[in-house]
Amino acid sequence: MGGCDVHLQQLRFFRAVASARTFTEAAEQLGRSQPAVSMQVRALEEEVGLALVEITHRRLQLTPAGRELLSYADQVLEGIENAERAMERIRTGGGPLRIGASATPAIYLLPDRLGPFVRQHPAVSLRLQVGNPAELAEELESGAIDVAVAVGGIDEPPWGPQIETQPLAQDALRVALPPGDPRAGRDLSLEELRAERLILREPDSNTRAIVDRVLGADLQATLEFAASEAVKRAVASGLGVAVLSEMSIRWEIECGRLAQATCSALGGPRQIYAGRRRGRQQLPAEAALWEALKPSGRQV
Repeated sequence: MGGCDVHLQQLRFFRAVASARTFTEAAEQLGRSQPAVSMQVRALEEEVGLALVEITHRRLQLTPAGRELLSYADQVLEGIENAERAMERIRTGGGPLRIGASATPAIYLLPDRLGPFVRQHPAVSLRLQVGNPAELAEELESGAIDVAVAVGGIDEPPWGPQIETQPLAQDALRVALPPGDPRAGRDLSLEELRAERLILREPDSNTRAIVDRVLGADLQATLEFAASEAVKRAVASGLGVAVLSEMSIRWEIECGRLAQATCSALGGPRQIYAGRRRGRQQLPAEAALWEALKPSGRQV
């Protein structure tokens, strides 16, 4: 508008006048005096350098410039009102939350933890994305996500001290076997595992990294799948055995679709952690999510 200084109050008064078509009715709607409303509209006309309203046949009408400005005033004021509503949602515990998680907790832990939270906080909108711990640390630092969840060691969080952590649950690696396999429940040796056809996850998965480190990366009889669900189906079909998260096969074990054995050489339990950037001011929804993620007693 040629460098003019239009105020939101002027736009609000102008929109009220355009709707009521009289200064008196607009003043009543706004709870202001008629001279105050008239003065604000005249001040707006001076700012834009154009007449916005005119009186014809004893009735207020918008000029062509007034009609054009009204369309923009509606957009601006609607945007301001939407922003005010969004800020109020956030102040009262709603708004968007972004969670980043490694694959196993994203699929097998967080849905159960997030269900009650969402029911208690219906004004929250959640977005869950999957990444490895290093990627999640970068996204926490940049503010791309609010909370991260990933697997670490029992006393070794997957991130450095710049990220505040809390333990959520424990998991362990198990040897997934076809249903009815006579080795179910045994503690298998590394030699027994190396003699099997192993069905492996993709090379950049955390589980695959452990298998390569413990068993060696030069295994001969292997199959490779890019998703744990495909690996489980392959084991159930008798194509081989797999090293998988205990959390990821719990349902199949309970349903009899898979059997499991242990292998002490693969290591002990692993801790799953939640992380958030240390020192960052937490919004109400973020603080509530942090509390909701804590285990309620039984380790999942």
